[in-house]
Amino acid sequence: MTHTIELADALRQIPMAAPPHSVWPHVQAHLPKRQRRIMPWALAASTVLALALWQLGSGPASVPAQSPALATVPATQDVSQLMTQSAALEPVFYSAQDDAISSATVIAANLNLEDQIARIDTQLAAQPEPDTALTLWQQRVNLLSQGIQLNQFNAYTNAHGKNYDLALASLN
Repeated sequence: MTHTIELADALRQIPMAAPPHSVWPHVQAHLPKRQRRIMPWALAASTVLALALWQLGSGPASVPAQSPALATVPATQDVSQLMTQSAALEPVFYSAQDDAISSATVIAANLNLEDQIARIDTQLAAQPEPDTALTLWQQRVNLLSQGIQLNQFNAYTNAHGKNYDLALASLN
């Protein structure tokens, strides 16, 4: 059995879209204050730690990674030292990434570094000659260090209220 309802009565029965007054200011006043700040000393300490890990095992007589003679002249670092450095730097690199505070270009730069590291890992999986392996491990450690520096600087600039946005250029 159907019964008719006046339009005005039907509209009055529809619930309001919003409460008559907002309770958010009351809720917000009772929320704990949360500050996300990176203390300068913590940033400095992590940078020093990353540099210490980077220098771990490299002596004053080591050959720079850019040297063309690197493949023929053994450096003071051996592959096992570079593998240890890489293992120590990799979790630091990934934990330093924070997409919540990163610009799109910083995220893209991180993805580019991850792609380069993946290509090196593919080459290392093929078990190259010892000289080539040494060069690849040095490149891997260099890329991880660059990524750590990028993300630490991004966090530092964000903590100071600025956005670290890399300039992208096209040569087309």
